[in-house]
Amino acid sequence: MNINKRIFSLLDEKGLNQTDLQNAINVAKAAVTAWKQERAKPNAEYLMKLAEYFDVTADYLLGRTDLKKPETYTEDELDLIAFYRRLSPNSKKIVMSLAELEYKHIEAFAQGEVPIKIIPQKQKDIIDKAKAANLKKNEKLPKYKRPKQPLVKVYNQAAAAGFGNYLGDNGDKDYEMMRVPCLPYGAEFGIRIDGDSMEPEIFDDDIVFVKRQPSIEIGEIGIFIYNGESFCKQLQYKDKGYYLHSLNKKYKDIEIFGDSIYCVGKVILS
Repeated sequence: MNINKRIFSLLDEKGLNQTDLQNAINVAKAAVTAWKQERAKPNAEYLMKLAEYFDVTADYLLGRTDLKKPETYTEDELDLIAFYRRLSPNSKKIVMSLAELEYKHIEAFAQGEVPIKIIPQKQKDIIDKAKAANLKKNEKLPKYKRPKQPLVKVYNQAAAAGFGNYLGDNGDKDYEMMRVPCLPYGAEFGIRIDGDSMEPEIFDDDIVFVKRQPSIEIGEIGIFIYNGESFCKQLQYKDKGYYLHSLNKKYKDIEIFGDSIYCVGKVILS
């Protein structure tokens, strides 16, 4: 599927129309019509805007992959990959053969069958042959190198308490660079949370990861500056007004008056 078809397929999936797209990425109606009729393709500038609007990767739009977002790995999965890379080619054959066998057992249980825990002769031959080769050869193992975890800036001054301009253009030095096991897709920085108003989703002293953007949708959680103080809250609309909502029921909603509120970005929950 080419980029033009993917654009309009995503519009249909999300229940949106061409006008929604035009307004969201500030593109002329004629350009969108040309995309739909496949007379033209979006340039690099619009490609990035489209990827952000649909919350997918540019590679997905270009048809290079069918994954809308890059896969993320747990710490256990990263460890498994690191160990696998340290093995000799023969040892890798043993691991793959055993993994294939275990997967077949799991599938059998899922279908209501009761598999017998016996290694088939074909897989036993593969394992025995690989073990024998390992005993005969003194293969040089690749040097262990643990995959680097993502490095991200984490601000120390917590949300839900007053702060200065460290999220502004001039920035602040009150942050540290941290490696995290798995950085949510789209996150640009982390910020510590002060208080329990967002429990049970976010706890006191947690680090949340934020994608910088000027607005969020109703029901999403964001970092806001309101009357000079910062808040990590859910945006809600009720009774013809906007509110900063706490998930913890012991806290009252904060009604937003006037235009003295600024959205720093969207909290991306993994």
